[in-house]
Amino acid sequence: MDLFERNFGGDGRPVVILHGLFGSSQNWAGVARRLSEAGRVVGLDLRNHGDSPHAPEHSLAACVEDVRQWSETHAAEPVMFIGHSMGGLVAMGFALLHPELTAGVAAIDIAPRPYPPDHAAEYQALRTDVGSCRSRAELDALLAPVLPEARERQFMLTNAVRDGEGFRWRLDADVLSGNTVASDFAGVSGTFDGPALLVACGKSGYVRAEDHALMRRYFPSVRVEPIPDADHWPHVTAAPRLESLLRSFLAMQ
Repeated sequence: MDLFERNFGGDGRPVVILHGLFGSSQNWAGVARRLSEAGRVVGLDLRNHGDSPHAPEHSLAACVEDVRQWSETHAAEPVMFIGHSMGGLVAMGFALLHPELTAGVAAIDIAPRPYPPDHAAEYQALRTDVGSCRSRAELDALLAPVLPEARERQFMLTNAVRDGEGFRWRLDADVLSGNTVASDFAGVSGTFDGPALLVACGKSGYVRAEDHALMRRYFPSVRVEPIPDADHWPHVTAAPRLESLLRSFLAMQ
């Protein structure tokens, strides 16, 4: 699969950012551009997201293979990976399966373990017919009963694109609701001895205290860095602290 890439500038070593579920490379644009002093920063849209092609399978193995194909085609040396949430699972899976193509891996608020499905409201939103909406304000009002939190609603609405006079979703709810990326991690083994970072956000609950030891089992050299006041979107709500941690990570050899 030919993944869509968004170039954020910079020179030298490739730095690849992988977004989370329902996201795209565009979500990381601000942080990515500011990190471009540390290397050639590229954001990839994972399959079934953003501007990348759709496919009926959305598994960890499929996503890792997509990234492997991109890396072997577009990266002349091992890549420093930054992965958020689902993208963090893909980044960690890639590092364990292809250590020779990996220079380092940073997992943002996600641990190397299975996670239970917990996105019923988001899938309900994606199954809502938005074809009759004529403005973003109408979209927002239509989805408010399904996604009451304004920030979460605006995040999901980045996936509503113009289609004639109305809108359509660029995500396939049926495919993504059957995605197995999180559950597939139970079948991954091995270790990656290179630079690794786990960012644990204190207000999200995605990374538990016991996950620190689990992370060290897969990534013996990992640095675990908490951001106590951050939620699951630290690139939005705690960007300065996250950027400081990522600059230190990218400086590792």
